[in-house]
Amino acid sequence: MRKLMVFLCLAMLAALGCGRGGDDGKLKVGYVVNYMSHEWYQNICKAARQRASEMGVDLVIADANLDVAAQISKAENLIAQGVKVLILTPVDAKALDALVRQAKEAGLYVITESNPVPGSDTYVGIDNKESGKKAGRWYAEYAKAKEITPQILIIGLPNFEDCRLRAEGFKEAMAESGLPYTIAQEVDGQGLKEKAFKAAQDALTAHPEVNAIFGINDDSTTGGMAAYQAAGLDQTKLTAIGFGLEGIVGQAALLGHTPYKAALAMFPNFVGLSLIEAAVALGKGEALPPHYETPTTMITFDNFTTFYRQEGQAYVMNFDAIRRLLPAR
Repeated sequence: MRKLMVFLCLAMLAALGCGRGGDDGKLKVGYVVNYMSHEWYQNICKAARQRASEMGVDLVIADANLDVAAQISKAENLIAQGVKVLILTPVDAKALDALVRQAKEAGLYVITESNPVPGSDTYVGIDNKESGKKAGRWYAEYAKAKEITPQILIIGLPNFEDCRLRAEGFKEAMAESGLPYTIAQEVDGQGLKEKAFKAAQDALTAHPEVNAIFGINDDSTTGGMAAYQAAGLDQTKLTAIGFGLEGIVGQAALLGHTPYKAALAMFPNFVGLSLIEAAVALGKGEALPPHYETPTTMITFDNFTTFYRQEGQAYVMNFDAIRRLLPAR
């Protein structure tokens, strides 16, 4: 019934001669984010709104709140409202094939973020596996320089393919490093600090020899760090490697002289503006590559100010420096 209603709405738009855009001629873009409660997506959406305003784009954002059915329903509502470009951060990429087909049949362009979905026009985001390898290579070199024999706890999120790829890339880099090391345990922290804390507590009880924690996002890493401290282990022996540097949580850990020594920065605000720039390009009929890659790099206390500048109490991204990390498109 819902799909029938969407079809009828589209038919009415066509009958009225309405194009897919705002009444004022602006490009109309709909974005269904997977969960707005997370700092990463708050920063993406903040930057997307700002870039949309700068580029004259009519942007509508809806929150699926980690509910696949809600994501599909809200996307269908946006299709019926006449958006020309539909952006999706999949709650479950495997569940969106039919939705992407429906959007394409209705004449929309489709962009995905975080995870690709077959049939979409482009995927905007990082290379998760290669970025995981960057983190692993950084830690291997750090461990060699400090003469550390790594005993590693990985705090992952295996339900999401992008997070699985980050952990796989990290492990591949360690395997290629030639460094003696042990993966003491790999646990599911569900991407949330309190869940990561509990999973890490159990792992550290079994493996108090752990001296390195790699988390697939800032909450995973900092949750593991908190568990390490709560266990009464010697924090001077711990190296924590983050992934994301998503905002305040990661920045505070990195700059606060804690065991959090480095993070693979994903630059969420840059992802947000890239989503809008990709949408505008598609709206103009330009061809985009299947992967519209956004940049990553390892950030430490020493190079933080290359990519961020302080404004009041906040740190703002240096977009020019971040753009220089990209190969020419």
